[in-house]
Amino acid sequence: MRNSKWIRPVVTAVIIIAAIAILYVVFIGNGRSSKGTGALPDSELQSVFPDQGATGAKLSSDYRKVAENSRLELWLKEQSLSIQVKDKSSGYVWSSEIIDTESNESWKNFMASGLSLEYFEENKPNATRTDLVSQTNKSITFESLEKGFKAIIRLNDLKIGMELHVSLEDDQLVVQIPQQSILEGNKTKLGSVYVYPFLGATKAGEVEGYMFIPDGSGALIRLADNKGKFKIPYEAKIYGTNEGIETVNRDIFTNPPLTVQYPVFGMVHDEGGNGLFGIVENGQYNAKIVAYPNGVNTPYNWTTAQFLSRESYLQPTSRSLGGVIVYEKARNPEDIQIRYTFLSGKDASYVGMAKTYQAYLEEKSILTKAKETVDAAIPLQMDVLGAETENGMFSKRLIPMTTVSQLEEMLGDMKKNGIENVNVVYKGWNKGGYSGTSPSQVEYEAELGSKKDFGRLAASLLERGNPLHLYTDFTTGNESSKRFSAQTDAAKKIDKSILTIPTYEEVYEKIYYLSAEATSRLIKQNTKQYADQNVSGIAVDKTGSVLFSEMESKGRSSRSHTAETYKAAMQGLSENIPSLLMYAPNDYMLPYADQVLDVPMESSQYIYISETVPFVQMVLKGYKDYFAPYSNFFANPQTSLLRMIETGSYPSYYLTHDTSYKLKHTNSNDVYTSSYADWRESMSETYRILNEALQPTMGATMQNHERLSDGIVKVTYNNGIEVLVNYTSRDYQWEGVSVPAKGFQVIEVNR
Repeated sequence: MRNSKWIRPVVTAVIIIAAIAILYVVFIGNGRSSKGTGALPDSELQSVFPDQGATGAKLSSDYRKVAENSRLELWLKEQSLSIQVKDKSSGYVWSSEIIDTESNESWKNFMASGLSLEYFEENKPNATRTDLVSQTNKSITFESLEKGFKAIIRLNDLKIGMELHVSLEDDQLVVQIPQQSILEGNKTKLGSVYVYPFLGATKAGEVEGYMFIPDGSGALIRLADNKGKFKIPYEAKIYGTNEGIETVNRDIFTNPPLTVQYPVFGMVHDEGGNGLFGIVENGQYNAKIVAYPNGVNTPYNWTTAQFLSRESYLQPTSRSLGGVIVYEKARNPEDIQIRYTFLSGKDASYVGMAKTYQAYLEEKSILTKAKETVDAAIPLQMDVLGAETENGMFSKRLIPMTTVSQLEEMLGDMKKNGIENVNVVYKGWNKGGYSGTSPSQVEYEAELGSKKDFGRLAASLLERGNPLHLYTDFTTGNESSKRFSAQTDAAKKIDKSILTIPTYEEVYEKIYYLSAEATSRLIKQNTKQYADQNVSGIAVDKTGSVLFSEMESKGRSSRSHTAETYKAAMQGLSENIPSLLMYAPNDYMLPYADQVLDVPMESSQYIYISETVPFVQMVLKGYKDYFAPYSNFFANPQTSLLRMIETGSYPSYYLTHDTSYKLKHTNSNDVYTSSYADWRESMSETYRILNEALQPTMGATMQNHERLSDGIVKVTYNNGIEVLVNYTSRDYQWEGVSVPAKGFQVIEVNR
């Protein structure tokens, strides 16, 4: 072509101009000025061309780096308060923001917002959800914090405001909303708050891994594409139902879901790759753990904590139980705070989460390392029912089930069968028996034995190294008790009705929850009486696991106040009683429990749960002796025996000397098989097997828990012991070791 000489320089010039334009857009056009908006000054923000994260999310040019330490980088998107956290040890990037084009507008905005909330409007009983993206009339100003930022948020249309503090601490991210920073209008009130709910969320089955939820012993929800088969998320209030405000419909034909007793949750992206573990440090008394598997409202898997500032409830307006739905006037008083730990490599698993939480509880002095034991047999916990009551023609009739002398005979027989290390919890030891006497006097039931008889029993147990533990419950009351008045001692719900619990039994049809103040007073009184009676062991039920708010004369008392009242009272008791056992205590009660009873080995078995894991046992092992639920009530004894070996759980039984048929017309009629004569041989064999499996692990901590294949589990301890458990019907070979079908093998690894 004649004019082709000018084409090459023109094309070159066009390319150069285009390149300059692209660079201008990338480096200057996307760099938003924060001046005049209260944003962090440019000197404290680093705006750079974003690197690709080695894995995980991609660092976005919409974010600015606001903090960094030796392990983490924190990036902020100002207009939505979304964050990205880069783990410098692995290059992995965690993002709180989901950019979604398929969901409806409400979910799109929720997934894109760093903070979302629910609010109540005047005369409207149901809360409305909103988020920062949806609220266009808002202001967000920023102040710098050491290793983080403070966002001052004002949602002007709602007249709601708060501060969000976000900072880095070593390998952790701490997110906080101070209660004193929350502002509310006259007609709109804060209902609940979500902070970074989609941090670590994944779509469908694009990433392998799982969500961890603290259901029962612990459970996993796989990050799978569920094809829309799940419709309901996991939602569980930490520390169980608040019966001071919620109405509980108890179904006597089904077991209730297991309670969340540890305020934690987690997410793993590729086990052994990267993980995120959340601890609810503040606000846990009024919070839920939520987990949404793929297909529940969105195609994403996400888990978080929802903090409840207020709840709605039914306010009766007539004796016929009619009423209106209203919301609480007072806001829950606690700060909101979550501590996230970023896990990588072998720690990116539920095992790593358990170790992280164990170290956290030890640092907080909630857990203390147990003393080493040498050649000691494992303990067996035995609840023994002394006496019950049934209806008589004119009055209640006492039904003795196990006298002191009969219990001594049982213990003597157990010793002959090789069971010497026994924790005895005597139920119904008090005057009037087990049911109907709570709160009971510290006075022995004469039909079971004299004070001298009880003293002899206690002394003989002490010689073996175990005190006699007297069962007590400081939280429930019965109108037949001489130490209880429903009008003065019972807790009152938020609607000012007395907090009663139906038993669905024929002798005592209901029980009451005592007010926190009444419980505290009772514990102090009993502590003195125990000292006077030289009582050296107590087993406490309910007080460590039940938590509710209540109405007092001065106004509403929160669950956090109840918990703090219980903790103070139990500390006083533990300082005066040599041995204190607690049934299924919540995490805040662990410092006062020498041993922990009735620790679940299963989860609630929701349809979306992929696997039950021994998270709780991994946290406690080597710090607290813990016992499984009663072995004589297991539906599948052989599988449960293997489960005890897998979880390192010691055995427990609920026994009587006489046949359980005598309990048919008592409030203990659910104890359907308890006669020692019926269980002595089975108990002896179970104990022998468990002692063989677990004695080598006493005092050790669990280092690892892994599934070698379907039905095959290996548990590794820090003292070099490995325990292999085979749930299948065939022998299993592993590295030259044969594990029998429906059996186990203990291996001592040479170090």
